[in-house]
Amino acid sequence: MLFDQWMEKIWFKTPIVIFPQPQDIRILKVARRLTDTGLARALLLGNQFEIRSFAETQKIRLNGVSVRKPIHFTSFDHYCRDFRKQFAPEKKIPEIRQQLQQPTLFGLQMLWHQEAQLALLRPQAFKELLSQWSHLLTDGQHMLSSFSLVWHEQEKQLLAFADPYFYPRPTPEQLAEIAITTAKNFQKLSNQTARLAMLSFSTRGSASHPQIEVVRQALTIIRKKAPDLKVEGEIQFDAAFVPEVGRKKAPGNVLNGKANVYIFPSLNAANIGLKIVQTLTPYQTLGPIIQGLKYPVQLIDDTVCEDGLFKQIIVALNLINA
Repeated sequence: MLFDQWMEKIWFKTPIVIFPQPQDIRILKVARRLTDTGLARALLLGNQFEIRSFAETQKIRLNGVSVRKPIHFTSFDHYCRDFRKQFAPEKKIPEIRQQLQQPTLFGLQMLWHQEAQLALLRPQAFKELLSQWSHLLTDGQHMLSSFSLVWHEQEKQLLAFADPYFYPRPTPEQLAEIAITTAKNFQKLSNQTARLAMLSFSTRGSASHPQIEVVRQALTIIRKKAPDLKVEGEIQFDAAFVPEVGRKKAPGNVLNGKANVYIFPSLNAANIGLKIVQTLTPYQTLGPIIQGLKYPVQLIDDTVCEDGLFKQIIVALNLINA
């Protein structure tokens, strides 16, 4: 099983995983699970009394799980000085000290100083973070995106469904960046060669529309920036997934019905496609996995269950360590 392999890879590293907003039963259970399995050291940032009181009401043991306020770390003043130097030289020390008592911002400083390996944020904190700190993007990246893993346990088949998580209708340049980034991350996780399908409601000119033109332009950009990638587009899902259909609709295409990375042209299409898979097929899904950030930060989606969050952390740690 893939997750067994991924857990094995990180088991000897014992990474530190930060939860800046831990008053969530899923987070507490995952922190407990990470601690019990020895896969990672969970760190809950915030008021110890409030967090432990909440855990007690949920009947969750926190022994062995670190629970601390940012100001109680010996590195707090060092972080304040460094933060002021790097990002806010115009601010006074008391203001910086007050700012870094925010668990989310302090957690980022721990990642910056490599004293933690991953932080998990709730949606609102994630949005506020992105709106305030533009320097969070990875060097060379111009946007954030996400992908979901889609797998069939019996057939040992792993796929990636990529989407413009923060950009409902991406430009050709954005779509190309999503495709290249997802291909790299898929290869890190799977050790397989990425075979990209640039999805559309048209296959090789079977229709004409401005939205199709976006996919065609993105394909041109991809082939220029990453000429070694195996990529086909524009192409319909059935032509990318079923060999016989692919040979009929797109003779000679490089995928031959074996695409493993599917790049959806819009957030609308991606969400609909993923929900259909989740509802009508035996395939399991996991996501969203955020990509494009300089810091190893992941999003705790409000709909993800405890087991899904645990697996999301395992995937994220594998991407970091790959």
